[in-house]
This record gives sequence, structure tokens and C-alpha cells, in this order.
Amino acid sequence: MKYCTKLLVLLLIVFISCKPETKNDFNKTKSKDQELSKNQISKNGDDDFKSAPIDFLEEKYKNNGYSLPDYSPTFPTYSFSNEKLGIFSVNYIGKSEVIQNYWNVSNSKGFFSQFQDINQALGNSKLINDKVSQILDNKINEYYIVASFLPKESIAYFDDGSGDFELKKDAYTYFYIYENNKWVFIKKLLTNKIDKGGVSLYNDLLLNDKVEFSTPIPEKFLGQFEVSTKGELTNDGTGQTTYYFTITTNKIVLKAEAFRGDFLCEGNYKGVEKDNILEVYYNEKDDRCKQSKPNYLIKKDGDEYFIKGVGGEATFNEWIKLDKK
Repeated sequence: MKYCTKLLVLLLIVFISCKPETKNDFNKTKSKDQELSKNQISKNGDDDFKSAPIDFLEEKYKNNGYSLPDYSPTFPTYSFSNEKLGIFSVNYIGKSEVIQNYWNVSNSKGFFSQFQDINQALGNSKLINDKVSQILDNKINEYYIVASFLPKESIAYFDDGSGDFELKKDAYTYFYIYENNKWVFIKKLLTNKIDKGGVSLYNDLLLNDKVEFSTPIPEKFLGQFEVSTKGELTNDGTGQTTYYFTITTNKIVLKAEAFRGDFLCEGNYKGVEKDNILEVYYNEKDDRCKQSKPNYLIKKDGDEYFIKGVGGEATFNEWIKLDKK
């Protein structure tokens, strides 16, 4: 199968419809300011790209501007391709559900609410690039920056000057996160085995990266805990949810009782201590419950425990007293 490299955002994960390149277009992508010399591409001894081969954030790779792939919610991204390097995209994933949902086309207070005609706006690549740039310039700390990279070793280009290609059978896509001013390897996946796309894929990758190397939970957090919170006001009255946490050395189990409402995210969680706070991450298969930031935070203050992340809008961002049984 042939693939078009122009405007490619993330191979086999995010596809954007693209027209065939003319010879002029293809020559432009190989212009002097975009060409990569062999000295510019880092080589790993094992050729396994556990270190990023380049700095994906260099300005010269942003010539095509930011775009928004066809997902709900979408997210800002830009891409670059070169026969001496391969293909990569840099993706900006919100650190919270609120930020991720800002890019949902149906969000009446989100990114798309500023446009009278959304389809017309999406067809204006310069407009989208400018609007996205303004947001990222002012709120970059609210986003994870994740690069997905398909090296040239995974690609077989057709010898017709078109830039079209096909994947090799053992093609891998490599993922990196930008932390502390450097690219950190997350994971590599067989490209044709990737069965998720969009924010769900990146939430999985980021979540797995956080919990994969989790250490035993400190003794001070072990035990059984309980907290009750009021939910949102409905036509039937105000709901209430009671959370029951059982924390052991290597696992956290959450059960809940909901009055006038449903609770979806029961089950197993992982705990990671950071700065004397226990970060609690969902560790089951329901994508509705997975997120790249902690689902809950637990801290001990003297002899008392507190939790953040429970309840509705009124309590979700507050530290609530957590009773130890």
C-alpha cells in the first residue's frame, strides 16, 4: 500500500487526507534548509532509537505549521518527513481532562467556539496554525509534548521521485516525551499492531510510562480509607458518592457506592509517591477512566489524611479529609 508523506501527522495512527505531490513540492521538501546531513542524525549503537535521533522541536521542522487531526477531541500537532531521517510528528496532549476536552469540537467554551463556521476554519491552515500557536505560546505548561517517530529503516520509498512509500513488515514507531529540556524515550510499538489513535493512544502511553516503574507504596499510606462527597444537583436531588480505598504495598483497589448517579471507575489502581504525595492512577481497561495525570492525590498531614480528585466540580480540586479505618 502506498502512503503520501505530505501533511502526514502520525503514520497509521493519525492520517490526514493528502493530495499527491508534484515534482516541485517534492523538491521543496528537500530544500537546503530542511535537508539533514548524516552528521545531524544521532546514531545509536544498537540502532534501536532509545535516544531521540534529533531534537524534534527545532524550528526548521515546523514549516508546515500546526494542524488538528480528525479526532474527537483533537489536539495540536505538526509533522515532518525526510528520506534521510523518516517521518515524525510532535503532539501536544493536555495534562488534564479539562485541557483535552478544550479541543473537542462540541465544547461550547472550547477552541472551536470562536469560529462561526468550523469547517471553513479547519480549511484555513494559516488561521489554525496562528490560533494554535497563540494558545501553546501562553499555556505550554498545560501540555505533554510527545513525539512519534517512524525511522527511515521502517520505510521503503518508491523509486519514482514522488515521496510515496510503503511500510516494511517489521516497522516500529518510537515514542518520546519532552521533559526537563530533553527527549525521553517512552516506548516502541509495531506500527501495524497499534490499535488506538488520538488522545486515547497518548493517554495510554503516558499512563504506562508513569506506572511501569512504580515502587512499593510507603507504609504510611497503607490501609483502608473512606470518603463521602456530594455530587452534582440533578432533577432527582443531589447525589452522593462514597469511595472505599484499600491500599497495599503494590496495589490500590477502589470500590464505590453512588446514590443518585453512577460510578464507572472502580477497580485496580497504581500508586506512585512523589514529593510526599501518593499519586493514584487507574490501572484497568476502561478508556473513560484512563488519564495521563493522577486520578487522585492522597497526602498525610500529621495524623490525618486528605484526598484530591473526588466528587463533582465543587470538591474535585479541593483537599478533602480521608478517613482511615
